[in-house]
Amino acid sequence: MNALALLVALTALASAEPGSPPEATADSTPPAGSILLAPKVGVFKSTTPLDADLFLAAEVGYVTPLLERRLAVVLEVNYHRPKVSGTLTDPQLGGFDAEPPDGSYSVAVREVAFLLSAVFRFEQALGSLTPYVGGGPGLYLHRATSDMFGTVASESDGGFGLQALAGLEMPLGPGGAFFEAHYHFSPVDFVSTGDVNVGGFLASVGYRLRL
Repeated sequence: MNALALLVALTALASAEPGSPPEATADSTPPAGSILLAPKVGVFKSTTPLDADLFLAAEVGYVTPLLERRLAVVLEVNYHRPKVSGTLTDPQLGGFDAEPPDGSYSVAVREVAFLLSAVFRFEQALGSLTPYVGGGPGLYLHRATSDMFGTVASESDGGFGLQALAGLEMPLGPGGAFFEAHYHFSPVDFVSTGDVNVGGFLASVGYRLRL
């Protein structure tokens, strides 16, 4: 009986294709130490009356070995310059006997932000799509420029804030195309703006390359 079992085993081994690799389990999680690079473009809308504006950003990330290689540390730099303009129509601006001056005004707030985020990726949790969430602190550099009654003035300041993000990535080539949404809290206290949060909401798209 033992000799028959040995013969069957040898026959099965001989019938196998030579050089066939063992079956492997697919794992789309990027290996620890991978570098992530991504340009972004989108629309930013402040929580203040400032108009919506074009948003530009670039990120570099590092995939850590933590949480089964699903946690990445990401550094991002972004730029936008929303503004608001209008006309003041109060006749008292010119006094009782004088002609009212030109009441047009504009205020623009330029922001350059450096963001550090911890990002957790749910690799292919929605079929081939990978949702992810993250957040962290940011250094926000602001410059407000106002033009009121023909007088132009500028103010500059910098400070720390917070941001949170969520995104969805679709595999494409050596990386993935993605859609992302952010919320930023970045307070300023300028003469032209008052003490307000000039952060807000943004939506962006981009392509994330894995190296």
